[in-house]
Amino acid sequence: MNVNELHTELLENLFGPIRLTIAKQENELRIVHLYDPNDISRTLGVVRFKNFDSPTIKETHKRILQGELLGKTLMEANIPCIKSYVGTVSVQLPEWLKEDFNTTNGTTSAVYSHITIVDQVRNKSFLYAELFEIIPPDIIHLVPNTQSNSKIIDTEMMKLLGYADISPALIDKNL
Repeated sequence: MNVNELHTELLENLFGPIRLTIAKQENELRIVHLYDPNDISRTLGVVRFKNFDSPTIKETHKRILQGELLGKTLMEANIPCIKSYVGTVSVQLPEWLKEDFNTTNGTTSAVYSHITIVDQVRNKSFLYAELFEIIPPDIIHLVPNTQSNSKIIDTEMMKLLGYADISPALIDKNL
């Protein structure tokens, strides 16, 4: 994974050590908060794990499910992977998330990406996870790929946001 694409590193450079808290986890779906040292959520991550039975990822996937950071854990395990930006959608912030983000703003951006694992043994790649990183409004300008681009985010992807009770902002009512 390209270090420039490691979201946690960006947050750590801005706020110091980042800790992960799992808010919800069910089989292949999970919701996590990335908290700074002041207990402010700096990202809400909504992840759907797609393919995790491959020998290339199996053991590392178990560590991730036990509460380790996704990108950092993949890098530490030296698993070749690519994080690809797919699109960004504006979302409405529910009251509980405004509180966790310590903001009064009602909307922000959710960045949708894919993480593809390169299986060098089988000489092929596979989609490991799809994720939304919902960014607090006060740091949105510091995060790459936050320009709204909702036309390529389809209904199936929006279900992933629904898992976290997040809905598109009114400006994206065509979704």
